[in-house]
Amino acid sequence: MVRVKLVVSYNGKNFSGYQIQPNKRTVQEEIEKVLEFLLKEKVRIYASGRTDAGVSALGQVIHFDTNAVINEKKLQDSMNALLPSDICAISVSLVDLDFDARFSVKKKTYRYNFYVSKYTHPIFDEFATRINDYANIELMQEACKYLIGSHDFESFVSKKSGKSDFVRTIYDAKIVDIDEGIYAFEITGNGFLYNMVRIIFGTIVQVGYKKLQPKDIERIILSKNRAKAGKTMPSKSLFLKNVDYSV
Repeated sequence: MVRVKLVVSYNGKNFSGYQIQPNKRTVQEEIEKVLEFLLKEKVRIYASGRTDAGVSALGQVIHFDTNAVINEKKLQDSMNALLPSDICAISVSLVDLDFDARFSVKKKTYRYNFYVSKYTHPIFDEFATRINDYANIELMQEACKYLIGSHDFESFVSKKSGKSDFVRTIYDAKIVDIDEGIYAFEITGNGFLYNMVRIIFGTIVQVGYKKLQPKDIERIILSKNRAKAGKTMPSKSLFLKNVDYSV
């Protein structure tokens, strides 16, 4: 038996999320179908984490075990010939059996794309969320620093989370200027809760609109009250950017 590590990219627009669900199209099901066809055996894949409906990935990491003989380049080419156009195998590699796509993770980085405009831009709006042109980016950048560190993020979690431990460590959070009027909120942490990134960004937008002050992020964290935070932003603009397994 060998263990294989896959890095995949996918457009989440037409998926009901990563994890298999009855009568719904999912990333996991599409990849497993292709692997089972190519390897001629039942395959179960394990990801670094589940992405929700509409959420995309630039570098989702997956592992699976197989008794088949693996040629990494051939498997990658074969997968990409058979996978639907909204999934791509970025890399295929053999790894030690103690590697676990989920439990070996050290850090994850999510990116939330947005653009600043008075009007909806038909091209940008496909993978970015519009915020009003009076938003103050400098204040949003300042608000990001209050996220860094280990905190209880209960204020930024959907009630559907089902979790009882809300403590996560954030290593970096920032607004990135991609192009004129196009930005991304990037956040790196040891793990994220259900809708956490989308709620955090919804709160930071309120800082940009001057409805909150940057330091209010600290107050909202301490409140452990979801009602104090901003709205959950649309899923279309959220990407799992990369997963880091280094110490």
